[in-house]
Amino acid sequence: MKGTTKQGLITTGWFTILIAVIGGTMLWQRQVRRPKHQVEAVTVTSTDRIPTVLLLGQQTSAAHSRELVAGLQQNNGAQSIVQVQVNRQGDLKFRGQFQTYDNRPYLKINLPKGDITTKQQAKWLKFALQQARRRFKFKHFNLISYGDGGLVATQYLMQTSAALTPKNLVAVATPFNGLSTHTNSDETTAVDTAHQTATLKSFIAQRSKLQRHVRVLLVAGHAKHKSFGDGVVPIQSALAGQSIFRNHVTQYDQQVIHTWRASHARLFNSWRLVNKIQSFMN
Repeated sequence: MKGTTKQGLITTGWFTILIAVIGGTMLWQRQVRRPKHQVEAVTVTSTDRIPTVLLLGQQTSAAHSRELVAGLQQNNGAQSIVQVQVNRQGDLKFRGQFQTYDNRPYLKINLPKGDITTKQQAKWLKFALQQARRRFKFKHFNLISYGDGGLVATQYLMQTSAALTPKNLVAVATPFNGLSTHTNSDETTAVDTAHQTATLKSFIAQRSKLQRHVRVLLVAGHAKHKSFGDGVVPIQSALAGQSIFRNHVTQYDQQVIHTWRASHARLFNSWRLVNKIQSFMN
């Protein structure tokens, strides 16, 4: 009986020691492995809905538009895309809907094609944005334009209110000074007065109407196998908007994106382009 009791006490003692050793080891590992600076939670800085409005010009195909949006979304399709079609009578047709979780959705505005003045197109753009704001309940937005869409976007800035001015304007391959390589070079400098087109001079004359809080990025494409620009818009013309925006808005920046082939299409699937746009707007 005594032997059994003694053996039980010994077993209990060793079991207690084992538990103590295991507990001490776990406590030591916890102290050693604990990071010096623990992150308690990840905070989302902004849940406001800020759509990106796309005004991609008459040269842009539906496929190129999808390529650009896919790049901007990093191919995950997390945010909704709504199409807005404007007809010549100024009527609107919406296709699609924003979801409750959308905080950076896309709003692609398609204006009527053809021989229409930039001022008229800017009026249609303003009306479309007014209706979209009422429909989708947003206060702020960004505007990405391409080709002649950049001319419409610039004219829009000259005739809109502070409330309807985008936070950021990005104009890609926009021919601010036309398409001629005789009056435009492959330089990134401003176009001298003698070579400015009537369109550029008109914008410069109206620049005092700009809302200063807008931030502007101009992007030019440069194909390695072409001497002037991306083969479609000369670099100097795409960056000629510097005479309009520089020193007249909160922030102005310009970039040249290098591609291998000479076409508008090569810019749309350029990761350099989407990286530049995202870093500028964020």
